[in-house]
Amino acid sequence: MRANDAKKTNTQLWMVPYADLMSTLVILFLALYGFAYNSKRPDYEAALAKMQEELGIRPPQERKKEIEAASKVERELKDQIKQGSLGMEVTVSRIKLTFSSPVLFDSGSAALKPAARRVLAPIAGSLLKMDNRVIVGGHTDSSPVVGHKFASNRELSLMRAFSVIDYLVKKGVEPARLTAFGYGEYRPVARNDTAEGRLKNRRIELIIVRQAGKEEGTP
Repeated sequence: MRANDAKKTNTQLWMVPYADLMSTLVILFLALYGFAYNSKRPDYEAALAKMQEELGIRPPQERKKEIEAASKVERELKDQIKQGSLGMEVTVSRIKLTFSSPVLFDSGSAALKPAARRVLAPIAGSLLKMDNRVIVGGHTDSSPVVGHKFASNRELSLMRAFSVIDYLVKKGVEPARLTAFGYGEYRPVARNDTAEGRLKNRRIELIIVRQAGKEEGTP
């Protein structure tokens, strides 16, 4: 009887290193998840999705499309990201692209600059491969509007958001997926009493609402 017990124990010894291995993989998985979430970079989340697949966890197809789109935009606009004229933030609920207004518009204008179309083209291409809702928000600094074309900064910011949406629609993105907001100077990200702060506040935010975060409304 004792011999049988010893034999049974020996045959189960393999479970000890296997359990240790699985525990290590779970810890590594959680560490990578935290690193990806904090870094807000699509390449880390893509690596996380790949690891999930290898562990037998199939990520939603919508999530894979979202990360592929974000990675494509990051690759094609890496120069603008490096220069600081374009920012990218990836969270569980959204992918946010922040454009410095001078990249897309001349001062006091809501017409897209020719160079802006080259910046927006890869984004439009990525959006065509997804069905996510897109929110475009226009923002300005607190400086008074010059001239009489726009009644207020809020109107200017809204017309800029509409210009971006109009471009995306012409590229084939469904209008029903697109929403525009004009916030003017009322949602600053920096102080308006310095030139650097005012430049940061003059921006366009394009938010791709992720399938896992549909409850999120306005940016």
